[in-house]
Amino acid sequence: MESVMWQVIEDMNFNERGHKEAGLYLINESGLKFGAVKQVESFARRKCAALYNQLFDVKGVSDDSYDDLRWQIVANGEEFYNNITLEKAQSMIDNNEFTESFAYAFHAVDDIVDEQQSANLFLKKERALKHIEQIRQTGGGFDQKLVAAFEHADNGNKRKLAIGFPELFEHLVD
Repeated sequence: MESVMWQVIEDMNFNERGHKEAGLYLINESGLKFGAVKQVESFARRKCAALYNQLFDVKGVSDDSYDDLRWQIVANGEEFYNNITLEKAQSMIDNNEFTESFAYAFHAVDDIVDEQQSANLFLKKERALKHIEQIRQTGGGFDQKLVAAFEHADNGNKRKLAIGFPELFEHLVD
């Protein structure tokens, strides 16, 4: 599985495409389903984190540039990553052989997660509204009285009703 992850990272071709295009490749052209894309992101983050202590003694970089350096090593692929030494990393710093930041390629993944969460919230709100409409039309009962109370409540009391009766109202208040 690790070799597959490395192949995807190499196919992203960050060094030629840059972070934005590498991210778009991962999302749109790699052929991976979203779960696999998230696995690639997680794999890359673990590899970057694993370099933290190994290369900690390099000189001449800020904390931010140190992150960029480690991400560049991951972006350079499996062979480069497996053969990195403190001396090679220092040479990369001295010769300015790293750029900002392969990590940004994964912002495209975060954007999709945000879109999915928004879509899910919209669907939950739509279901809640349909359920409330059903309650209105059935007549009588405790739930119908709650719906009537919710409709006449101010925003503060709507929040309280949503806390007390989340199955009815939690998706209808901000």
